[in-house]
Amino acid sequence: MKVNKKICNSLNERPLYAESGIYIASHSDASVVNKMAELIQSNFTDTDENYASMELSEYRQNVLELQEKLCELEFNRKIAETIQDHIRQELDEEDFFIQTNTYLRAARPLTVNPEIEAIGWHRETFYGPNMEKSYNVWTPILNVSDKNTLSFIPNSQLIPDNEIETSQYDEETTPKGSASHKIGYQYSPKKIVSGVDLENSAKMIVPDNCSSIFPGNLIHGAGTNLGSKIRFSTDFRILPKSAYDVKKNKQFHLSSEKPYFELF
Repeated sequence: MKVNKKICNSLNERPLYAESGIYIASHSDASVVNKMAELIQSNFTDTDENYASMELSEYRQNVLELQEKLCELEFNRKIAETIQDHIRQELDEEDFFIQTNTYLRAARPLTVNPEIEAIGWHRETFYGPNMEKSYNVWTPILNVSDKNTLSFIPNSQLIPDNEIETSQYDEETTPKGSASHKIGYQYSPKKIVSGVDLENSAKMIVPDNCSSIFPGNLIHGAGTNLGSKIRFSTDFRILPKSAYDVKKNKQFHLSSEKPYFELF
């Protein structure tokens, strides 16, 4: 599939995206996303209806097994290779670290409790030290549309942490160390109570064979799937080499037990 660079460029010119630090990067090699889509389709062979009715822990175990395959094949690094020039431009730095774990987001269509399916509003500093200097790389793979894409709060990357009030609770569907936890759901998530206008949200529209690069401090999430098919995407974090701090940054990843970051 040929990447429509005109679409990517037009999105980058949107004031809403530019002011929020979002950059849409076109892939230099379309085969990477195509291979990921083929791998997903070969592993998710049942109907969307059956997956939608599957018991939560069983479904998330399936997602984890596929996520582990994507990590073994280093698709995070392959995606980074296709957009490395864009990354360096955004970071304004030549060298950067890349998260060794690739998260597979497989959001089922709207269910009885959509909050359980979607990752809630957050920024990376909620769950990791030194993440105010990080960036996220988010890549749509299959069935992503304006009905289920990632949402964000424009300009929220500028809000200081101390102005955001959160509450924290134990999520019974995500025991620590479980499949749910390993695919990116929090066992003790934080919920934004005040300091952010969550009604002022926008959709992050990313064309095929493109990725979005955005600051870790941008409030994002709430990708409820209002479509009819499972929405597949992947994401990982990057960090400028100059920002890496061995005393602050996580050293090992729970899901893979590999070093949390590695130099690209």
